Parts: sequence; structure tokens; C-alpha cells
Amino acid sequence: MFTKPLSAASKLDKAIMLSVTAMLAMNVLVLANQLDAAPTVAQSQQVAAAQQA
Repeated sequence: MFTKPLSAASKLDKAIMLSVTAMLAMNVLVLANQLDAAPTVAQSQQVAAAQQA
């Protein structure tokens, strides 16, 4: 599988590679969104805790 060039891969092999690539891209996108939201969530929780105290 790994020794064949991409042009010699079957349609199923290409579909599998496309599917795995799409899943990896989605995971990277979700991770980036979570890392971007983390400071905002932490700050809002800190403000809420300060108001309750």
C-alpha cells in the first residue's frame, strides 16, 4: 500500500486517504477553536466566581 504511487492506487484507496485527510483537518479545526475559546471561558468563569464571592 505504501510502496505504490498515488496514481496506481485504486478508487477505494483514494477515498480512504481523502476521508482520513478530512477527519484530520476537522480535528485540527476543532482543536484550534477550543484553544482559541479557552482564555475567554477561563476569564468568564473567573469573573463569575469573583461576583459570587
